Amino acid sequence: MTTYKGINGFAVQSVATDPSPLDEGQVWYNNATYAFKLAAVTTAGTWAAGGNLNTARARLAGAGTQTAGLGFGGYTPPTGATEEYDGSAWTTGGTMGTARFTLAAAGTQTSALGFGGTGGTSSTEEYDGTSWSAGGSLNTSRAGSGGCGTQTAALAFGGLDGPGSTFNQATESYNGTSWTSLPASMVGTARYLFGSAGTQTSALAFGGYRAPGSRDLTEEYDGTSWTVGGALGTARYGLGGCGTQTSALAFGGRTDTASTGSTELYNGTSWTSNPNSMSTARFRIGSCGTQTAALGFGGVATPATSPMIASTEEFTGAGSPVTKTITTS
Repeated sequence: MTTYKGINGFAVQSVATDPSPLDEGQVWYNNATYAFKLAAVTTAGTWAAGGNLNTARARLAGAGTQTAGLGFGGYTPPTGATEEYDGSAWTTGGTMGTARFTLAAAGTQTSALGFGGTGGTSSTEEYDGTSWSAGGSLNTSRAGSGGCGTQTAALAFGGLDGPGSTFNQATESYNGTSWTSLPASMVGTARYLFGSAGTQTSALAFGGYRAPGSRDLTEEYDGTSWTVGGALGTARYGLGGCGTQTSALAFGGRTDTASTGSTELYNGTSWTSNPNSMSTARFRIGSCGTQTAALGFGGVATPATSPMIASTEEFTGAGSPVTKTITTS
């Protein structure tokens, strides 16, 4: 009789916890749940529940990856609280020097940058994995701007100016010490609360808000100038974003009528709707990761006066192995 070992050269492993990372076609027996399982390939991106934030909040920033994420700042009221994610749970990190919300971010869990925020501030802070310290100030104070890149090569763009709360399209670059105002300005409708992704020389901005409502506009930056890209399928603001300019993910946000969990993928030219949405529709959320391994956390539902959200969701992109339980049906 043909056996699994005869075909593959080894027997099915018996384990107490599901293995990670997974290899397509991998089979194992989970002796804790008494089930045979298989690593199958997804045909569409899927969202799954992750660990809850310790402090429910909205308007927070995110940096890092799905298994080494960082969430900081936000509105609970205004806070400088920082939390670190290890792929399953959040733990408390160092507190920012200035409590703020609607700020932008760049970098990783152990080398992050937080800038702008509340009412349009120019303050910048740097995180080393343990504590925050002051960095160089933005030349244009702003809130609800875009941010991307690394702690030593970051980009800030768009948002609302300071006390006057006027929209701007200015772009600045950070070298790890100071910000430099760049000649390039965003070319589309000036707006704020948009999603962002990419690097200092290859950035992406999408969605956002400018009266009379939400926007579907996408803009691309090549290190010299901004150009218009493909429009989002769903106009929204306060959305999550991550990835690169040619492989980005947009999720959550608020349309002109309600919050949404819809998810879209960008290929450098156009956006495609993913059939699976976030389990909890939300906007003003924190986000980080890549197009195939993203993290969305916190936020608020509709209306904006709803309780703030602590839950986290993890996105696994199409073509990635996921665990399936083998049944006899």
